[in-house]
Amino acid sequence: MNSQESTSLPNVDVAKTVTAVANLTNPHAKRIIDRSQSISDTFVKKIIAQSVFTWEGRKPAPALDDNFNFQGTDLDLLSFMVPMMVRGAVIEIPEYQNRRKVVRREGERKIGASQFGNITGLTSNADVHSFSVRIFDRSIVVTDADTEKESVGAHRNYMLVDCDGHWYDGWNKIAWDPTRKENAFLADNKLWTGNSVVFQHYVHPNRKQSIFGAPYLLLKMLAERLTDEATFYRKEVKRLEALGFSLPKGEKKSYVPPISEGATKKVQVQVMETALDGADFIGEYAQVENSDAGLLKAYRHQKHLTYTLKPLVQFVVRADEVAYFKYGCSDDFVASWIQGITWKDGYRVPRGKVDWKRLEFSPLLSLRYRVKEVTQTVSAS
Repeated sequence: MNSQESTSLPNVDVAKTVTAVANLTNPHAKRIIDRSQSISDTFVKKIIAQSVFTWEGRKPAPALDDNFNFQGTDLDLLSFMVPMMVRGAVIEIPEYQNRRKVVRREGERKIGASQFGNITGLTSNADVHSFSVRIFDRSIVVTDADTEKESVGAHRNYMLVDCDGHWYDGWNKIAWDPTRKENAFLADNKLWTGNSVVFQHYVHPNRKQSIFGAPYLLLKMLAERLTDEATFYRKEVKRLEALGFSLPKGEKKSYVPPISEGATKKVQVQVMETALDGADFIGEYAQVENSDAGLLKAYRHQKHLTYTLKPLVQFVVRADEVAYFKYGCSDDFVASWIQGITWKDGYRVPRGKVDWKRLEFSPLLSLRYRVKEVTQTVSAS
């Protein structure tokens, strides 16, 4: 990470920043598409920070109206949970029913009915509109296969939003101990309903505007760049392994697949698929040296890109996209700062057979989307 890079954000003109990204004159866009320029953790966090996923600075509607009737706050769950993830808050999900296949992992056992532990991440699905919270679940006891030593805790994802972009009904509440700052925000904005906060939305309807903004376009480019770079370094790993170099013992753990239990069924869900046209990558990535050290560097780098940086970027991208899918897609909404540009029907990629809606930001950059049905395998119970 580069300690000289700042994540502070100046006040900017939205339309001008979109134009700069669309014309590829924005310095961040230039860096993303140039394979010869490095993408640091700090740079990724800087681009993510532009999307402002937090409750701080917000003025949400109170939970009760002036007559003390419940109306529900318009503060969205994901915006509230992102800062909780950053601080590693401990949460409890008292009741949870698996949406996907129930799995059992060898050497693990569950204690009690609830799930609880520190939030280690918020995850999204690249193919459907589901979101999950990842916790280090301390209700799971793990027994080491070699030493038989027991430890407490294992990483688990618990779905909050279903495959179709609606609240998942396999859980009904999350319990946590708010910090003084969180409690003051909830109290000052009258968001408590008794000792609970009831959320109407997991993503705010106004976020439908985000896909027309520079932060989204940069994140969409960045997601593609991270995938492209990870692919290159996975090939580097294979190249060096073929030359006879090897990773240190224990660096790559063997994968033991979980055992699936219970009946499943297939469901059809509607999703929105998006793609950027333009902003093609230039330059080349640097090969690692032909050595064990080079192999280790390539292996760790591709893992970091794939399992750390890409999920952070994808989470915000998918939140922006599902907001448009839910609240803007039906009437082809276009943000007010986009002047004289509308969605055009019937676009097909070269040799393609599928119609897309396409919006051209500039001759160099366009965004397209289509709504389609996909099949998902879920628990039958």
